[in-house]
Amino acid sequence: MKKYVTLLLFLLVSCNNPKNDLQFEDIQNESDSVLMKSHEDIQFADTIQKKSDSITQVKVKKVVTQIKFFTTEIEKFKTERILLLNELKVAKENVIIKVDTVFIETKKNFWGKEKTNVNTKSETKFVESIDSITSEKKVIDTTNNQ
Repeated sequence: MKKYVTLLLFLLVSCNNPKNDLQFEDIQNESDSVLMKSHEDIQFADTIQKKSDSITQVKVKKVVTQIKFFTTEIEKFKTERILLLNELKVAKENVIIKVDTVFIETKKNFWGKEKTNVNTKSETKFVESIDSITSEKKVIDTTNNQ
Protein backbone atom coordinates (compact mmCIF):
# COMPACT_ATOMS: atom_id res chain seq x y z
CA MET A 1 0.00 0.00 0.00
CA LYS A 2 2.88 2.23 0.70
CA LYS A 3 3.91 1.80 -2.88
CA TYR A 4 0.52 2.81 -4.15
CA VAL A 5 0.38 5.91 -2.01
CA THR A 6 3.79 7.05 -3.21
CA LEU A 7 2.84 6.33 -6.77
CA LEU A 8 -0.41 8.24 -6.36
CA LEU A 9 1.41 11.13 -4.74
CA PHE A 10 3.93 11.16 -7.51
CA LEU A 11 1.14 11.25 -10.11
CA LEU A 12 -0.64 14.10 -8.38
CA VAL A 13 2.53 16.15 -8.12
CA SER A 14 3.44 15.55 -11.72
CA CYS A 15 -0.03 16.55 -12.93
CA ASN A 16 0.14 19.87 -11.16
CA ASN A 17 2.27 21.86 -13.60
CA PRO A 18 2.78 25.51 -12.59
CA LYS A 19 4.43 26.26 -15.96
CA ASN A 20 1.05 25.97 -17.69
CA ASP A 21 -0.24 29.10 -15.93
CA LEU A 22 2.87 31.06 -16.94
CA GLN A 23 2.60 29.93 -20.54
CA PHE A 24 -1.03 31.05 -20.63
CA GLU A 25 -0.08 34.49 -19.30
CA ASP A 26 2.76 34.75 -21.86
CA ILE A 27 0.39 33.82 -24.67
CA GLN A 28 -2.15 36.34 -23.41
CA ASN A 29 0.49 39.09 -23.20
CA GLU A 30 1.73 38.26 -26.70
CA SER A 31 -1.81 38.34 -28.09
CA ASP A 32 -2.43 41.68 -26.33
CA SER A 33 0.71 43.14 -27.88
CA VAL A 34 -0.31 41.83 -31.31
CA LEU A 35 -3.76 43.38 -30.89
CA MET A 36 -2.24 46.70 -29.82
CA LYS A 37 0.15 46.66 -32.79
CA SER A 38 -2.77 45.86 -35.08
CA HIS A 39 -4.76 48.75 -33.62
CA GLU A 40 -1.83 51.14 -34.16
CA ASP A 41 -1.46 49.93 -37.75
CA ILE A 42 -5.17 50.48 -38.37
CA GLN A 43 -4.95 54.04 -37.04
CA PHE A 44 -1.87 54.73 -39.17
CA ALA A 45 -3.62 53.31 -42.25
CA ASP A 46 -6.64 55.50 -41.52
CA THR A 47 -4.53 58.69 -41.45
CA ILE A 48 -2.75 57.67 -44.65
CA GLN A 49 -6.09 56.94 -46.29
CA LYS A 50 -7.40 60.41 -45.37
CA LYS A 51 -4.27 62.07 -46.80
CA SER A 52 -4.40 60.03 -49.99
CA ASP A 53 -8.13 60.77 -50.38
CA SER A 54 -7.49 64.50 -50.13
CA ILE A 55 -4.63 64.31 -52.66
CA THR A 56 -6.76 62.19 -54.99
CA GLN A 57 -9.63 64.65 -54.68
CA VAL A 58 -7.37 67.56 -55.69
CA LYS A 59 -6.05 65.65 -58.69
CA VAL A 60 -9.57 64.64 -59.75
CA LYS A 61 -10.69 68.30 -59.59
CA LYS A 62 -7.73 69.32 -61.79
CA VAL A 63 -8.55 66.61 -64.33
CA VAL A 64 -12.23 67.58 -64.39
CA THR A 65 -11.36 71.24 -65.04
CA GLN A 66 -8.98 70.19 -67.81
CA ILE A 67 -11.67 68.01 -69.38
CA LYS A 68 -14.16 70.91 -69.30
CA PHE A 69 -11.58 73.22 -70.88
CA PHE A 70 -10.75 70.72 -73.61
CA THR A 71 -14.40 70.07 -74.42
CA THR A 72 -14.99 73.80 -74.92
CA GLU A 73 -11.87 73.95 -77.12
CA ILE A 74 -13.13 71.00 -79.16
CA GLU A 75 -16.48 72.72 -79.68
CA LYS A 76 -14.69 75.89 -80.82
CA PHE A 77 -12.56 73.95 -83.27
CA LYS A 78 -15.60 72.09 -84.61
CA THR A 79 -17.41 75.36 -85.32
CA GLU A 80 -14.27 76.85 -86.90
CA ARG A 81 -13.86 73.77 -89.08
CA ILE A 82 -17.45 73.89 -90.26
CA LEU A 83 -17.21 77.62 -91.01
CA LEU A 84 -13.98 77.11 -92.93
CA LEU A 85 -15.45 74.23 -94.90
CA ASN A 86 -18.36 76.42 -95.92
CA GLU A 87 -15.99 79.19 -97.00
CA LEU A 88 -13.98 76.84 -99.17
CA LYS A 89 -16.32 76.69 -102.09
CA VAL A 90 -14.07 76.28 -105.07
CA ALA A 91 -14.75 78.50 -108.05
CA LYS A 92 -13.03 77.26 -111.17
CA GLU A 93 -12.55 79.54 -114.14
CA ASN A 94 -11.22 78.52 -117.53
CA VAL A 95 -9.66 81.25 -119.64
CA ILE A 96 -8.83 80.69 -123.28
CA ILE A 97 -6.19 82.99 -124.72
CA LYS A 98 -5.83 83.17 -128.50
CA VAL A 99 -2.85 84.88 -130.07
CA ASP A 100 -2.90 85.48 -133.84
CA THR A 101 0.28 86.54 -135.58
CA VAL A 102 0.19 87.77 -139.15
CA PHE A 103 3.41 87.70 -141.21
CA ILE A 104 3.45 89.80 -144.39
CA GLU A 105 6.35 89.16 -146.72
CA THR A 106 7.06 91.16 -149.83
CA LYS A 107 9.49 90.04 -152.51
CA LYS A 108 10.68 91.82 -155.57
CA ASN A 109 11.61 89.76 -158.49
CA PHE A 110 14.10 90.64 -161.19
CA TRP A 111 11.59 92.59 -163.27
CA GLY A 112 10.47 94.73 -160.33
CA LYS A 113 7.21 93.04 -159.59
CA GLU A 114 6.33 92.71 -155.94
CA LYS A 115 4.92 89.54 -154.63
CA THR A 116 3.27 89.49 -151.17
CA ASN A 117 2.79 86.45 -149.00
CA VAL A 118 0.52 86.58 -145.94
CA ASN A 119 1.01 83.88 -143.28
CA THR A 120 -1.17 83.63 -140.21
CA LYS A 121 -0.03 81.79 -137.15
CA SER A 122 -2.36 81.35 -134.16
CA GLU A 123 -1.67 80.00 -130.69
CA THR A 124 -4.24 78.98 -128.13
CA LYS A 125 -3.53 78.71 -124.41
CA PHE A 126 -5.81 77.41 -121.68
CA VAL A 127 -5.41 79.00 -118.27
CA GLU A 128 -7.27 77.70 -115.22
CA SER A 129 -7.65 79.90 -112.21
CA ILE A 130 -9.15 78.49 -109.02
CA ASP A 131 -10.66 80.87 -106.50
CA SER A 132 -11.32 79.29 -103.13
CA ILE A 133 -12.53 82.32 -101.20
CA THR A 134 -16.11 83.39 -101.47
CA SER A 135 -17.56 86.49 -99.93
CA GLU A 136 -20.58 84.70 -98.52
CA LYS A 137 -20.59 83.81 -94.83
CA LYS A 138 -23.27 81.65 -93.27
CA VAL A 139 -24.02 81.11 -89.60
CA ILE A 140 -24.12 77.43 -88.79
CA ASP A 141 -25.64 75.68 -85.81
CA THR A 142 -23.03 73.18 -84.57
CA THR A 143 -25.32 71.30 -82.25
CA ASN A 144 -27.08 69.62 -85.15
CA ASN A 145 -23.89 68.76 -87.07
CA GLN A 146 -21.85 66.07 -85.39
